[in-house]
Amino acid sequence: MTRLSSLLTLSLLSLSACKENAPNVTENTPPAEETCAAALITPLIGEPQSALDALTVPEPLRIILPGMTVTMDHRPERTNIEVDDTGRISRVWCG
Repeated sequence: MTRLSSLLTLSLLSLSACKENAPNVTENTPPAEETCAAALITPLIGEPQSALDALTVPEPLRIILPGMTVTMDHRPERTNIEVDDTGRISRVWCG
């Protein structure tokens, strides 16, 4: 029983060490409107993708079409615009 107890204690200590070193995403991630052009595009949610033609959206910009493969890298300054199957803007976020 002592060996099992030691293993459990070691496991818990290892997990707590990971938690202490993990960055707090909430504290380290600035609000979306301050880092990219999401505030400019958000009012267009539900509009056709062609509504973007009338705007000058600062780079970096990524328009994500249905079924498109995208990288999972996080770039706070990048504006992501997701377009649905009907060609309408469905989601806007920084990252």
